[in-house]
Amino acid sequence: MKDHNAMPIIAIGGGELKDQETLLLDQFIVKQTQKAQPRALFIPTASGDAPGYIEAFDQIYGLLLGCDTRALCLSRAPSPSAIADLVGWADLIYVGGGDTRSMMDQWRAHGLDRLLIEAETSGKVLCGLSAGAICWFDVGFSDSNRFDSRGDWAYTRVEGLGLLPGMLCPHLDSEQRALPLMQDLLANPVQTLALTDGAAVVVSDGQLSILEGKDRAAVYRITPATEGLNWSQLR
Repeated sequence: MKDHNAMPIIAIGGGELKDQETLLLDQFIVKQTQKAQPRALFIPTASGDAPGYIEAFDQIYGLLLGCDTRALCLSRAPSPSAIADLVGWADLIYVGGGDTRSMMDQWRAHGLDRLLIEAETSGKVLCGLSAGAICWFDVGFSDSNRFDSRGDWAYTRVEGLGLLPGMLCPHLDSEQRALPLMQDLLANPVQTLALTDGAAVVVSDGQLSILEGKDRAAVYRITPATEGLNWSQLR
């Protein structure tokens, strides 16, 4: 249960940060901090701490949106106290996209999962895209098998932090995930939110709202039914 200091969790379905495809959503995220120069922490674990991704975050959230930006790179083997200090420093925490399963494994190994769960009630805006959207939910519909395979691979479920209930599926349109998602849910039903690129869900005080960062961006709620699945587009 969130206390009065809790801030929203914002999960983005996809889009290129560096190309400003999510700029309207990024502007909304920064405004949620209610600060003139928010301290924005980027966690690029899922991309292997890709330097270009960090540069894109600094460009968009730093130069363009006026944040004081830092990156938490687990590949540099920071100490537990350094990790805790960075998380504590931040007004908003943005988790980047990539390999969700590898990210979650690394977070657990470094104790970052616990710090992010604790951050929910410490007045920080929690957000992210793709893997960085999945991580806040119980489970995500993930392409992590793709990163370990040189041939055929299948979508899989990856356990998240459990701050939000159910399953989240990003990239519904751009990666054509609808059919494999339906097959997965018919075999193992669970309430799911499926997001196209450019769409985001905002969860604040248990209430869910929708952001559309571009034309035709959409969020669908998929609910198990007696026969099959019920799909409903959220507005």
